Amino acid sequence: MLAQNDDRNELIAMLAWQLDMGIDEALLDHPQADAVPLRLDQLLAVAAPAGDTGVSQTVMGGAAPHPSDAVKMPNPASVNSGLVNPAANPALANSGAVPPEGKINADGAALAGITSLADLQSGLAKLDDCPLKHTASNLCFADGNPGARLMIIGEAPGRDEDRMGVPFVGADGQLLDKMIASIGLDRASVYLTNLLPWRPPGNRSPTDEETAMLLPWLFRHVQLAKPEFVLLLGGAAAKLVLGSHDGIMKLRGRWRDVDFGDGVARPVLASLHPAYLLRSPAQKRLAFEDLLLLTKRLGAVQSNDETG
Repeated sequence: MLAQNDDRNELIAMLAWQLDMGIDEALLDHPQADAVPLRLDQLLAVAAPAGDTGVSQTVMGGAAPHPSDAVKMPNPASVNSGLVNPAANPALANSGAVPPEGKINADGAALAGITSLADLQSGLAKLDDCPLKHTASNLCFADGNPGARLMIIGEAPGRDEDRMGVPFVGADGQLLDKMIASIGLDRASVYLTNLLPWRPPGNRSPTDEETAMLLPWLFRHVQLAKPEFVLLLGGAAAKLVLGSHDGIMKLRGRWRDVDFGDGVARPVLASLHPAYLLRSPAQKRLAFEDLLLLTKRLGAVQSNDETG
């Protein structure tokens, strides 16, 4: 009996390791068209022995599917790299996560010398210290027009994005294309990126250390892209940039000015993530209201430019 328990625990540990490496579905030996893929996190949540501490926290917590509100991001104030200026934004005054000693300062010094988006992408590709790089298939840097007036920031790459190395190419990306098309925009007229450039294995939440390492790169990305407006999609993106613990339903639908560390107060609007809308289609009405706010602001600024 003890040998059987040891074998069972070893098998569970092997499955947990596979989940941490990004394998999040169990497949049958022979294909079945009507078979529903079995998620490893669900399997392990049932299979893990009571009190077993050998199974990873990711397994016991249950890895979330590509989320609208599942990515756990630290408050922006947790990163003081010299690129993010907490004094410029009162919302950045308090920190929830503590970055690794010396890591952010080193990254900040390197980022200060990056003056183009191409160099920023190249620098990220060489960021070997980030664990997410070594479990992801591809770097998802950006898509669309880097000179666009509107920059859209999502949360983390999903499975399709990880395979192709392009943000918003899965089902949620197709919905996003339809959403921006409804207000006369397309990928050639917006600039798309994510909080994280790599997919966390199994779509788990990133650690505080991972987000603290990558947060200065996101802020530098905004500084170099120089958008006039920023649209945040999902609760994680909204909480991070706006420095708030409120949920997305409280944060959405209102413009706020945010300094990303370069002394420019950019108008920022939070809205619902397309992945969330796919799961909760009744909330598309709220997302459309946000798009109307965006359209009004874009049109008002353009009209002022034309008359000025």
